[in-house]
Amino acid sequence: MSGIILCRTGRALKPLVLEEPGVQIYSLEELCYYIYNNIYILTNAFLDEKLIAFIRTEIKEPLLADKLEQLKCENAGLAEAVVTILKYVDYYDTAEIEQVKDLLAMLDTQNVYERMKMRADRFLEKGCYYSAISNYDKIVNGERDINLSGLFYAKVYHNLGTAYARMFFFEKAAKYFEEAYKIGQHEKSRKCYLAACRMAEGEEQIQDMQAPEEEQVLQRELELLTDNARYSDEYRAMQKMEHLKSDGEVAQYYKAIDDCMDRWKAQYRRYTS
Repeated sequence: MSGIILCRTGRALKPLVLEEPGVQIYSLEELCYYIYNNIYILTNAFLDEKLIAFIRTEIKEPLLADKLEQLKCENAGLAEAVVTILKYVDYYDTAEIEQVKDLLAMLDTQNVYERMKMRADRFLEKGCYYSAISNYDKIVNGERDINLSGLFYAKVYHNLGTAYARMFFFEKAAKYFEEAYKIGQHEKSRKCYLAACRMAEGEEQIQDMQAPEEEQVLQRELELLTDNARYSDEYRAMQKMEHLKSDGEVAQYYKAIDDCMDRWKAQYRRYTS
């Protein structure tokens, strides 16, 4: 979906309040947007009397309300109700609605925490670290689900550590990597824990020649990664700026700084989205 979309349905005077996320919905278009972007945390309880009454009395769309009420009486699944709303409003195109339908069919076998993890994992992949952390936190701080394995929680803690490490919060990252290792006993989590501890020390790292061989190997790997960073595009861009400055190319130098700042701002906005 792209471009400007003209909303064709009415706007409610009293919003539909979704208590758990603390969201207020004033129109069917807003409802569609919420559904599409929160598909991982929706449950069958989403189709309740409050939603139907909102559509009927506040939005004044009795036809849609009747359809949803019938689906509720027939104990229809979440997927059918969601697709009914999306198609009625025509806010998303057919291909996007089919994607939602396929995703819901896959999610039918998963509980809310599993959906949250999938949503958080997607945020992590996209570099939206704050959103990823927010969803992982809801899992680790929520009531323990005895139906979920220790492996599931170990992965959540490991990914929390990854999100914090990518934002350079190495002390927090170490905490979660350590917890992931305690639960799952995976060597990857232990290695990440040791690496985060090392990175948290920064310039104050002490070269301990008596350290275990494993830590010495890890230190050499970190040093290799640091050396390789000099060949990255970002590092080369910084070098180019230094050359422009030393060569007296003032206009080009300040333009390069502006371009760099724009990239960092865009990256920060993605982190915090």
